[in-house]
Amino acid sequence: METQEDIIQNEAMWLFGYGSLLFKPPLHHLDISKSFKKYDGYVNGYIRRFWQSSYDNRGTPEFKGRVVTIIPAHEVSSTESFHNSVKEHELNHFTEEEEINRILNNPFELHKELKLSGCVYYVPPKAAKEAREYLDFREKDGYAVEEIAFNVVGTENDPVLKNFPKNENGEPMVKCVVYVGSPTNESFVGPEDINDTAHIIHKAVGPSGPNIEYLLLLQKEDPKDSYLKQLKEKVEEYSF
Repeated sequence: METQEDIIQNEAMWLFGYGSLLFKPPLHHLDISKSFKKYDGYVNGYIRRFWQSSYDNRGTPEFKGRVVTIIPAHEVSSTESFHNSVKEHELNHFTEEEEINRILNNPFELHKELKLSGCVYYVPPKAAKEAREYLDFREKDGYAVEEIAFNVVGTENDPVLKNFPKNENGEPMVKCVVYVGSPTNESFVGPEDINDTAHIIHKAVGPSGPNIEYLLLLQKEDPKDSYLKQLKEKVEEYSF
């Protein structure tokens, strides 16, 4: 199996974006970023939450903002304090409490139920090393590199993806790198009350701009996400 370094040093780097990368590509300040191909799609088995604090991008050490991270199904399943949030959002189409609890307590079943939208970038070889160094700095507040399988949608005739394996839906599957703030990192705040999160996002400002801008841009990229929609509505209540 290829290592994370292999993915970067082989011919190209594939990078999964689920937060700011959705609207701010790697090396966005350089013209070379315009050559990075961006594909839409999803990953299975993860939830996305504003449960990561930020002192260097959307907040300061004195008033930390909130940014997103993703949490895998097995972590969600084994951590009871995560369950209510998932019941309210990812599993809200189920009506029977017994069925919901059965899924939540079975990591395999939960993995099948969770589907998170995002994007993947193709970074050409000439920019891969610089992109990795840039991202290591940009995501330095608690994020670590992991591997993930990304399902690409709407690219039936794309020559770049023609030799990738397909999932059961016939969609190309790309093994890529992703920056994750795991529940064990020191900046992870956990299942914060959404009203508290909204209040912080409304007030926080960091070197990358207002925290609320980050939320609004992210929610615009994924308007169907129940959690992001509710958080946006809560933040807007503080704005009037």
